[in-house]
Amino acid sequence: MKKLALISIACSFLLAGCWDERLYKEFTIVPLVGYDREEGELTGYHTYTTVSAPDMLSYSTVVGKGASVKEVGFDANRKIGETLDFSQLQVILVSEEMAKSNLLETFDVLFREPHNRLSSKLAVVEGEIASYMEKTEEMGLEAPDFYLKNLKTAAAHSIIPDINVNEASTRINDKGIDLFLPYIKMSESGEIPELAGVALFSNKVFSGHTLDDKESLIVNILAKQPGKFTVFSYEWKQGNKTYPITVEIARYTKKWNIHDNQIDANYKVKLSVEEFAHNHLNDEKTVKELEQFLSKEMTKDFNKVIKKLQEAKSDAVGFGRTVRAFHPHLWNEGKWQDTFAELDIEVKVKAKIAHSGILN
Repeated sequence: MKKLALISIACSFLLAGCWDERLYKEFTIVPLVGYDREEGELTGYHTYTTVSAPDMLSYSTVVGKGASVKEVGFDANRKIGETLDFSQLQVILVSEEMAKSNLLETFDVLFREPHNRLSSKLAVVEGEIASYMEKTEEMGLEAPDFYLKNLKTAAAHSIIPDINVNEASTRINDKGIDLFLPYIKMSESGEIPELAGVALFSNKVFSGHTLDDKESLIVNILAKQPGKFTVFSYEWKQGNKTYPITVEIARYTKKWNIHDNQIDANYKVKLSVEEFAHNHLNDEKTVKELEQFLSKEMTKDFNKVIKKLQEAKSDAVGFGRTVRAFHPHLWNEGKWQDTFAELDIEVKVKAKIAHSGILN
């Protein structure tokens, strides 16, 4: 009996295995895809890995067409005679036209297949997708690495939200906050893609409105979703001279007062001075003047961004989450994006110099 038990245990190890095992030799890795939509048909550009020489990896792009992401992938597979694998997908680019439809419905397949990667970065591009998929000399890197590096760097500097496919799907389904995604366009030379700011969504679809890099940085602060670095630059006039000022937000707090159809959003920011050619930060009067100047300029800039969000009917800040939880009478007035666009929202920023650097 003992002998039979030992044989059974030994055989069980031979039966062990991974139900989802996938051999790389059977698939082709796709780190970058781009999607465009025209007259109801979906076009997908798939950048996949190829081996051009021993130990030398390069990339090629294959185009697929179809009614859905899955069909587009099957069409691309037939053209290269291999199976494209999205388990290592790093970046997904979508055209403005594509973003005007519900992205969650379009990319339904990403959430149904267990091998797909939900940590992929998502971005909206201006114009046609094709021009963004090929490497140019100005990029310096292969296209997948170029986009991933730039998106990560911009997120670290608070220029864009640090958001992936999974987080974007959560945001789309949340009625109290609207999605905003990195927005990329071609440089004037047409040779290199540039991160231009963010694309604003309203009620699950692209609104057609965008913000530049400074404005998108402010949205991240308003929503309390900044990256590792948050830097502002201004010019301070003193007498007949103008001095550049660069400050970094060390920490900040927010307080929203919501009553009737009005929102008072107050932010207290503590700043670290990175650049101030005028110097004299050991003088209390100069510090007070600088704090007042920064408070005024930041308040003006923050309110300009709020107005643009309201024009786009895009609550990227997430005021709706607080309204839904604590002010149901306001939430139930109608569709939140319409209500948000009509609210009287005023932002006040109070700046305080917390660190002045090594020199005083």
